[in-house]
Amino acid sequence: MGEAANRIVGEIEQARSALDRDLNALEAEVHYETDWRVQARRHPWIVLGCAIAVGLLLVKLARS
Repeated sequence: MGEAANRIVGEIEQARSALDRDLNALEAEVHYETDWRVQARRHPWIVLGCAIAVGLLLVKLARS
């Protein structure tokens, strides 16, 4: 019975390790995908368009 319990504990520890690795990989992926710098490098024209739109909005607000 002790051998079976040790085997089960080992399997649980392996599963925990695998889950921990997967969770860390997922966390890194989410962090990478939500980083504004990465998005700005991927979509420079959209960033430029947004910057121009914000600039025009600020000019319009300043003239009001």
